[in-house]
Amino acid sequence: MQGLTVYDNMGTNIALSLTSWGKRIFPWSIALLLGIGPNAAPGQTTSQTSFGKSRVQYHRQFDEWMHYETAHFDTYWYGDARNVAQAALQIAEWDFNSVQQLLEHQISGKVEMLVFSHLSDLKQSNIGEEELLSMKAGETKVLGNKVFVFFDGNHLHLRAQIREGTAGVILNSMLFGSSLQEVVQTAVALNLPPWYIAGLVAYCGEEWNTDIDNQLRDYFLRKKNLSFEQLAREQPRLAGHAFWYYVGLHFGKGTISNLVYLTRINRSVDAGFLYVLGSGYRRTTDALVEYFRSRYRDEEQGTRKPEAKGEVAFKNKRNLPVYGLQLSPDGRRVAWATNDLGKWRVWLRGIGNKEAKPQHLLRGGQRNALQAPDFNYPLMAFSPNNQEIAVLYERRGKLLLTQIDLNTLKRQTKPLAPDYQRVYSMQYLNPAVLVFSACVRGYGDLFLYNTINRNTERLTQDFWDDLDATVAVLDGQRGLLFSSNRLSDTLSPQRLDTVLPIGHFDVFFFNLEQRSNQLVRLTNTPMFDERYPIALDSTHFALISNASGIANRQVGYLEPYVAYYEDIVYLRDGAEVRALNIRQPGEWPFERVLTFLAPLDSVLPNIDTTTIDSIRTFPVVKKRPVLYDQTNYDRNIEEQHSAPNAARLAERIRREGKTHLYVRTIASETRARPWITRFREMTLRAAGLPLPERIAPPLLPSEAEPTEQPADTSSGPVWRSYPDSVRTIEPGWFFQVPAHLRERGPEAPMPATAPPAPTPAEVVLKVPEVQPLLPDGNKPYLRLRPMGQSTGVHRFMPSRIVPYRLRFRSDFFSTTLDNNLLFEGLESFAGSPQDFTTPPPGILMRANFKDLLEDYVIEMGMRLPTTFNGTEYFLWFDNKKRRLDKRIALYRRSHSHTVEQGSGGATAPVQVRTTTVLGQYEVRYPLDPFFSLRAMGTLRQDKTITLSTNRRTLEQPSYAEQRTALRLSAVYDNTVPVDLNLRTGTRAKIFVEAIKRFDFNTEPAWSLRFDRGFMTVLGLDARHYQPLDRRSVLALRLAGATTFGSERILYFLGGVDNWVFPAFNNNIPVPEEGNFAFRTLAANLRGFKQNIRNGNSYVLINSELRVPVFKYLSRKPVLSNFWRNFQLVGFLDAGTAWQGRSPYNADNPINTVFFYNPPTVTVKVNYFRDPIVAGYGVGLRAPILGMFLRVDYAWGLETRVIQKPLWHVALGTDF
Repeated sequence: MQGLTVYDNMGTNIALSLTSWGKRIFPWSIALLLGIGPNAAPGQTTSQTSFGKSRVQYHRQFDEWMHYETAHFDTYWYGDARNVAQAALQIAEWDFNSVQQLLEHQISGKVEMLVFSHLSDLKQSNIGEEELLSMKAGETKVLGNKVFVFFDGNHLHLRAQIREGTAGVILNSMLFGSSLQEVVQTAVALNLPPWYIAGLVAYCGEEWNTDIDNQLRDYFLRKKNLSFEQLAREQPRLAGHAFWYYVGLHFGKGTISNLVYLTRINRSVDAGFLYVLGSGYRRTTDALVEYFRSRYRDEEQGTRKPEAKGEVAFKNKRNLPVYGLQLSPDGRRVAWATNDLGKWRVWLRGIGNKEAKPQHLLRGGQRNALQAPDFNYPLMAFSPNNQEIAVLYERRGKLLLTQIDLNTLKRQTKPLAPDYQRVYSMQYLNPAVLVFSACVRGYGDLFLYNTINRNTERLTQDFWDDLDATVAVLDGQRGLLFSSNRLSDTLSPQRLDTVLPIGHFDVFFFNLEQRSNQLVRLTNTPMFDERYPIALDSTHFALISNASGIANRQVGYLEPYVAYYEDIVYLRDGAEVRALNIRQPGEWPFERVLTFLAPLDSVLPNIDTTTIDSIRTFPVVKKRPVLYDQTNYDRNIEEQHSAPNAARLAERIRREGKTHLYVRTIASETRARPWITRFREMTLRAAGLPLPERIAPPLLPSEAEPTEQPADTSSGPVWRSYPDSVRTIEPGWFFQVPAHLRERGPEAPMPATAPPAPTPAEVVLKVPEVQPLLPDGNKPYLRLRPMGQSTGVHRFMPSRIVPYRLRFRSDFFSTTLDNNLLFEGLESFAGSPQDFTTPPPGILMRANFKDLLEDYVIEMGMRLPTTFNGTEYFLWFDNKKRRLDKRIALYRRSHSHTVEQGSGGATAPVQVRTTTVLGQYEVRYPLDPFFSLRAMGTLRQDKTITLSTNRRTLEQPSYAEQRTALRLSAVYDNTVPVDLNLRTGTRAKIFVEAIKRFDFNTEPAWSLRFDRGFMTVLGLDARHYQPLDRRSVLALRLAGATTFGSERILYFLGGVDNWVFPAFNNNIPVPEEGNFAFRTLAANLRGFKQNIRNGNSYVLINSELRVPVFKYLSRKPVLSNFWRNFQLVGFLDAGTAWQGRSPYNADNPINTVFFYNPPTVTVKVNYFRDPIVAGYGVGLRAPILGMFLRVDYAWGLETRVIQKPLWHVALGTDF
């Protein structure tokens, strides 16, 4: 009974569970009958035990939220997330038009963007409840028109999240419409494969990049007979991304919106393919597979796989993600981390001994299949003394630093200074000081952290991203190598204004000895990224560059050169005057030097010649980087680390679907030229840049001539060495633009890592008055300033920030048909008939309201039974603002029934009405997202009134019972919903409840008495869902409860929950002694009627094998809701209920039967009945007309006798 939930543009969701089959039979009558949109109330299952996960708020920053409104976005943030939010809203406004133009659809409202400082805070938010918990790594969560983004230290990733979220909101509007009629029609009939929307959202976030290209390359090269269906089944997001990239590449981006529109109009994916692309789904996907297969096979011919020598052997049978590669300073140990859905481990292995096994050092985190794992932690770093390793990780919202002695394995754990929001990289500078690339108040900068006194020294302070900091010695100067997307190599305190930090990453060197504000720029590649810089020796450094389309290693060094000549005029008084010598040209053009140094000819006229002592000329020597490629691998190098003193480096490569670690000897002079991939060729051509000239592959060793430098033939074809094109940039200039870039080239697709290109009318090239020239010619620097809307970037105005004001909006309205017992399902025993009365099916109408942040939730509803006998109302309010969650609930039920009353053997039917009023207050304290402690207080009144039909009934007094209760429970729930009625994981609940009866009267005088009955309840409900393969699930359940005290609960064993045609077994006597206050059903025990056993205690075991049969019969994803969720079920139930201490007591009421022959004869017969009963059989499950129907055919087994089979038809999902 779970339906598809969609959201309109105003944030309201409409819960729909109509199937296309039902729509064809009852086009509009079903919608009218079931209301605005039938919902199956997914929180209600066949068992009335409530479980549920929790959000844990480890800090109080969520107490105050801020709001900023722009043309297309309403942006919200909290506390220290302001700087992240400012960048996010500026990026969002910058990219909105390009995303909207790509999809060619306009939305009526604004996108609500909620910005979080980092992933941990996003996981703590209440927004989305369990829907947001299902967020996967690399995906942006969208709920209605709300988008959730977080900062991971890289503004490019933040930008991709924002673009994906914007596209998701627009696609919701495109596919499901905004009006109620459009929502109902589309949601009923439109069944899209999982890859369709996920891939399109990813494509809108970033059209293509080298990482995605590498993933797809590895997949195609390791799969021989690959089909698109197989790729879509195993990696739907990657398959969808590749599909939309292929469509945009071969058919034009304009076809994307047409394809989406026609898919919605025709209610068919294949029809959209045929009308827009001219070929059906099968032909298009086959052509896609063939295109990428030939593309990657051609590239494979020019690349080489890594040499197997030096590979680190370790077991990874489950193919867990491996990251955080670290090499000890002596090169004898290597450390790494593995992550199993959030549960991480740190491993250590010695180098050189092939038989050595990895040693487990530390573990942490929690396995969580619903939340995106955090691959940022743990961070590791070896101490320079080789005796210690530091591990930085997060636990319960706090950063902890654990230092482990590698000899004794003793640990010392200290909390990190609270100023750090996030640490992205960590290295030792000396045994007492760590180098951090970390985030403080939303800015990622470089820090020095003293582990002894916890003091911090900030090295950079600006809004640029500084990552991958590592210690290095270059040309005798000790400093830091790091990657950054900064435009200038001059350090200064900067705040985010109108220049967005969304450029590619270059490598810089920060001199720790001079502490100058002038960085040494080692690369300058506006179209490529350079990451993970390391030191190889005192001269050479290395980095990972994706310039060729595959992330390969480049090696570089600094070479001196004469930039210009300087004349120094020495005066007799000891003063000096510096001037430019224009007679001896250096490598810098004169025009560039003249911006800060005057020529000698113009200086001398201003000096008294009698004061001149001498004039001398000196060369001004600068240093520039020279880079050359060292590897030509066929897969990306994902990470690298080095031990310069040991002349070793380690690298991590994912190949053939597995992670490989290598430790190699450093060979700084080894050179190779990597193969240019097809993707990189297209980006270079689109930018108007020439392609590098390819050199023929190397000759065989017998044919090769001797060379001064041996080639690394294991890394691929040898290429001609070439210097890096980087040039020194004066402070204040942004880009250096070659002449061929100023010439208009062919139209290029907008890269996802750069702002959308403005039209020519919106671009103004402002050239400085003095145009400095590059060393190799007259190529001026240009500063590009897009003009138009807010000069291209929204100008942030702090005066427009307003505090978030609490406001509620409708989350959903639903109507469904069910007969679940609400609010614990306890029915008063007093004044009720002997048999258990299952509520008749009724129309349950619910309305849910939430504030924007979902800290406060209000839900109200009512149920009208189809017999029109009584009504039920409920209202509850949740306050989840802080870690301690609170709930207040009210419930009222009124129903009428007939009882037999009389004396002296004469009875007559009497109509009575029972009214139950209940109030609850509950608090929940989550220890983690899966485990919580709960306490609930209850006030309840059950009042029974005899309806007047004669004078005797008129004079009969009403009967009322009041009780108060306190329940303490511990709940664990880590289950993951796979599909309707299918889940994996474990959930359990243990509780104890004390119930005290009291009398409260207002007439004739106020009175309160607590001297009546008392009852205690102990209960357990544990369930485990074991996946047998990717489709079927074995579900197991153990449940039991017992009550004791002066009052008790009577449990009826047998039947199923939500039984449409319930039957009661009157042959089993109800205990005459026990003073029962309530009664309830202990289900499920199929094969029997209700009351096959009863008593104040019960134990029940259920097992079910759930098989979605049609998923096995189709290779394609089953899109129809009915066929996808059609299940065959085999089950086995066993249990017992008893009165007293043991079900095997001789005086157990089930062993006694009375036969009456009024008025004189009563016969009591005692005989043995096995207290344990069992049932087995088969069943069907299917969603029909918005309801989940369960049909079981079961045989009961009682006292070793198989009973006649019994049909059970019920509504709702299984346990």
